[in-house]
Amino acid sequence: MSESEKSSQDLLAEFIKNGKEFISIAKSISPQDLEKAPIAGEWSAAYVLHHMCDGEMHFATRYITNLAETTPNIVPFNEDVYSDRLQYAKRDALASLAAIEGIQLAVANILGAIPESDWSRTSMHPESGLLTLKDLFAMDTRHSKSHAGQLREIINALK
Repeated sequence: MSESEKSSQDLLAEFIKNGKEFISIAKSISPQDLEKAPIAGEWSAAYVLHHMCDGEMHFATRYITNLAETTPNIVPFNEDVYSDRLQYAKRDALASLAAIEGIQLAVANILGAIPESDWSRTSMHPESGLLTLKDLFAMDTRHSKSHAGQLREIINALK
């Protein structure tokens, strides 16, 4: 089933499942291993957590803005500069993990409470054009799953 064919409730359930999986995997990494980058040229688990934290903040803001405003513009973010500009090397990985968990819980709570009609509200993306809240959420639902896989690769390389 394609993302567009899934119901909003199926997408919400997938978001929650993927988020819990990501959190569980992240919590399985020892604090002393979070900063290690065992795969040459790849991020450490801490950097993945900081990236996820930043992404979750962006995505949550998009959903809230979509629900509160009429066809708001989506501001894209350049994740390639974030590790330097947002000081990933100096940030606390456990703080980012706590933020991810909190943001995901809040998003699930907010989107679980909205009427079905709100999933059709639109936002304007500068590259993709007009997108519904359901479209935005479907794209972002895969984010946790993708990075859970990245954390698994890091864990396996640490062994």
